[in-house]
Amino acid sequence: MQALASVPEAGKRKPVSVSNPDSDELKNLSAEEKAIWSASLDYYRHSMISRDLLFDHGMEEIKNKLEDSESAIETGSIAIPGDLRLVLQRAAPIYRKHWWPKHEAQNQRWIAALNPLIQKHADSLFTTLTTIYEEPWPGNPVRVDAVVYANWAGAYTSLEPTRVTVSTTDRSNQGTAALEVIFHEASHGMMNKVIDALNDAEQTLSSKRKNNPIEFRRDLWHEVLFYTTGELVRQRVPGYVPYADQNGLWKRAFTGSDRALIERNWKPHMNGSEELQQSLTKLVEELATLGPGARSGNNSPGDH
Repeated sequence: MQALASVPEAGKRKPVSVSNPDSDELKNLSAEEKAIWSASLDYYRHSMISRDLLFDHGMEEIKNKLEDSESAIETGSIAIPGDLRLVLQRAAPIYRKHWWPKHEAQNQRWIAALNPLIQKHADSLFTTLTTIYEEPWPGNPVRVDAVVYANWAGAYTSLEPTRVTVSTTDRSNQGTAALEVIFHEASHGMMNKVIDALNDAEQTLSSKRKNNPIEFRRDLWHEVLFYTTGELVRQRVPGYVPYADQNGLWKRAFTGSDRALIERNWKPHMNGSEELQQSLTKLVEELATLGPGARSGNNSPGDH
């Protein structure tokens, strides 16, 4: 996070800032610790922060290896690139001494606030989501890493295995939104049938309109995912405003008409009155009637 904050353009869509307590702690490092920490930040600036946590397979492998090892980085036995392993071996004791106690306390507060919502709603959300997506739950259990900083979006998920990383300090991940975020992220591991159904509907429609090509959104499945989890949490928690509505995603990342069309065409499947393929075919066909300007959107992957 400190490396990202020192290179503003590396923060992608959200600027990254270091909290005052974290920044002030730098003053408490010894001369030797400062030298090691500074060298570690330089390494991250030049070698790591330009790599994508979601779409760089090498980064995904590193993440999984570090998670599997838990706190054993000092052993030197983790199968990650040697230069990164050396940097982490030298920096880890400094981080644990100066920043980890505060970060762990923050993470535990976030977990403690979320736990009552998990206890009350997890079983219901689990059953409903697996029914809607017609997919098994993507892990037993799905691992969720609660961290001070995740990525520019505040949370992300790597697949095979499905593992969630969520920021406990991101303002969008607080309160009931935390419940939506973790079930949204876990649902990334259950989207194969939705993606396949949308592809089938798009290909069928395109074959019928060879002289009138259609520009489809590459992330329509993600919009369906946002709507689904947000709506399910809204139904269970009175007064809750879904994440995508609260944070303006339907205007900023997706097109203005999409939410209404997803609600009209996909919600019947959510309610059990229509087949998955039928609902998504209707959604694709209705989107196609809006014309190129209304259909194209900005093709953004959106948050999460």
